[in-house]
Amino acid sequence: MRKLLKGIAVVTILFFVHSCGSLKNKDITGEKEIKQVFKTKKFKDSNDVFYAIVVGEHGDEMEAKNLALSEARLQFTTKGSSMVESAVKKDGTRSMNDRVGSLDVETKNVVISKAVSSYMNEVDSKLFYSEERGTYIYRAVYKIETDNIISLLNQVSK
Repeated sequence: MRKLLKGIAVVTILFFVHSCGSLKNKDITGEKEIKQVFKTKKFKDSNDVFYAIVVGEHGDEMEAKNLALSEARLQFTTKGSSMVESAVKKDGTRSMNDRVGSLDVETKNVVISKAVSSYMNEVDSKLFYSEERGTYIYRAVYKIETDNIISLLNQVSK
């Protein structure tokens, strides 16, 4: 009789342990997995290239693209000092280090502005349309290569 009770207790415990894991957390909380449009690990900043992953939303397709482009410009401007520092490290010459060290903040900002307006390239983009909201959603990845910043720094400091 004891063996039977122990057996029933073991089966009951196993049943509870197994059944507790069968209901997923997402079913309880109502969570939905969102698939990313771009693999962000692929677009990490390095000493060679800087990326901006942006989105623009608007009722007009071209305005959505313009908003995304403006956001990319803003992100690159924010990363400006890091971009200049990476350019100096990549160049590796003492003369570049001395030149950049003698530049004022305004001149460095001019270099970044020129890089953004001249050398910002689109790497990837996708356009979506939400019928529910009547909105175009433009997602894009832009990049600026450090070599372009080095060339601009060489032009400014001569």
